[in-house]
Amino acid sequence: MGMLDRYKKKGGFVQLLNLLETSSKAKQEQFLTLISQENVNWEMELKKRVLTVDKIVEWPREPLSEIISRIQPLTLAVALRKFEGPKRDEILAVLSQSDKRKILSLIDETNPNPAEIATCLSKIVVEVRGLIQQGIIKLEKFNPDMAVPENMEELINQKGSSGVSLVESPPTSSDDSETKLDFSGASNRASAGNDKLDTLKDENDFLKKKVNQLTQEATTLRIENSVLKNKLEQIKKIA
Repeated sequence: MGMLDRYKKKGGFVQLLNLLETSSKAKQEQFLTLISQENVNWEMELKKRVLTVDKIVEWPREPLSEIISRIQPLTLAVALRKFEGPKRDEILAVLSQSDKRKILSLIDETNPNPAEIATCLSKIVVEVRGLIQQGIIKLEKFNPDMAVPENMEELINQKGSSGVSLVESPPTSSDDSETKLDFSGASNRASAGNDKLDTLKDENDFLKKKVNQLTQEATTLRIENSVLKNKLEQIKKIA
């Protein structure tokens, strides 16, 4: 059973996107390499549609403004450490002056490490994917190449693997009277086993996502705690 088999059902493409988008860069590349070896069409379509913060900040002002307005200020402030100078100003330009001052203040007050920055960037990607799935952000309007059709899995599977047709020619028999063995029982057992394996893998993916979510929340709490400590120190100095 190939890695892609359980993702070829409806909704599997987005499920695989979620897996890639919540993985580290190294893991993401490993997954894509494995996928490419199995089916280059899937790898190409996934790479085209996988979300990154770098892609998101290049979107038009309207969807970018909608996204930023829904991100927690602290998460945004930490994530903006990735950008400097004009690019950061360009992103902040979608905010009101008061909100912009708030974010800049948080940037000054925080001193996140690379892991915390990466966590906040990942959190933004997860939130944006959620907004897309909810229909709040409509990629079809400004970036149709990244949109995922409802029958995406079917469209890719129709292409076959590496340009090779998936339709196999039926085997020819030189002897019609040849004894035919009935493997239907074994086939059914194998199918049941595969279904159980799929369920276990889905549960494993869910648990991984939950761990990632909890890790992100813990990181956010640590950063918030750091900000509060800094403010407390400032208050003590004034007092």
